[in-house]
Amino acid sequence: MYPKLLYAYLEQDDPRKSTMKKLERFGMVTRVPVTKASRTLSLTPYSDLYLLPSDRELAIKTGLLLIDGSWNRITSIENLRLRYPRKLPLLLPVNPVNFGKPGKLSSVEAMAAALHIMGFREEAEAVLSKFNWGENFIKMNIQPLEEYLKCRAQEDVPVAEGLFF
Repeated sequence: MYPKLLYAYLEQDDPRKSTMKKLERFGMVTRVPVTKASRTLSLTPYSDLYLLPSDRELAIKTGLLLIDGSWNRITSIENLRLRYPRKLPLLLPVNPVNFGKPGKLSSVEAMAAALHIMGFREEAEAVLSKFNWGENFIKMNIQPLEEYLKCRAQEDVPVAEGLFF
């Protein structure tokens, strides 16, 4: 069993380049209004809590939601009220827009990273498979992803990040 994959689209960038909209066309994610974000395990860089492998059951219960917007307008989500907000530890993007800029993941990279960290490796690979650069994300980040998978507490994550960044 794996979590329902959801996204809230903020219409801040070119919809033809939205990785979540592409996954929606393949039936892999479901678009929801941003108001539903408060009820799900939601990825946001503004959380005080890192995503941990122990969030797996919560994700299965509530779904995993990604807010799909532009990095240039990221502060627009800063004040969203979220019941289960989580941030991702540092990883390197391989997408053509932000290649190699630590932490500036595309939406699909963030979704795949979250899935991998919670132990849903096959699902992570499945969402990335729709992009010609997707498989390189796991290859480039396999060591940190595997280290994050071992984290049991919030304080373990910065230690794991420090091994690579």
